[in-house]
Amino acid sequence: MKGKKIFLLFCLTTGLFAAATLGAEEFFTANDLDPAQITAVKAYGTFVIFARSDKGVTIEAMSAPRVAADGEVFNNRIKLNGGGAADYRSIHFTVSAAAEVLIYTNSSSKTDARTLIIAKASDGSVLAELAAPPDDEKNAGIAAVVLPGAGEYFLYSKNSGINIYQIVVK
Repeated sequence: MKGKKIFLLFCLTTGLFAAATLGAEEFFTANDLDPAQITAVKAYGTFVIFARSDKGVTIEAMSAPRVAADGEVFNNRIKLNGGGAADYRSIHFTVSAAAEVLIYTNSSSKTDARTLIIAKASDGSVLAELAAPPDDEKNAGIAAVVLPGAGEYFLYSKNSGINIYQIVVK
């Protein structure tokens, strides 16, 4: 009987640890999305794309996959289609505590890097300006930022097209 109690305790402990680990990371990947023209606010789980009829966002399949340095492969992208703001061409998400965020991204240009902005939704203050590298049609760039605490944040392009492949909140 003692062996069964230890095994049960192990299973309970392991199960609780696994559950805690599963909830610790959230991700939003274009690979899971169907092609679409987004012209209004649209939620995908805990991530929300803000768009308007005159400032839309496009989800589309790519003819050639992009591969990130860590081995992630992307077949779809979220095209921000130009500069954004809190209420258009942006992606919003909420964190419950300080968190690291990885954004798999490229500029929509083949020659020019573009600036990706991370801001607080509460007041629009900019927390970081990250580089979205040029799209060589093979590689996906990775940009990282550490968010200071709980709250809603959003990302958008400072002034030109940027493609988002995946967002991971750790």
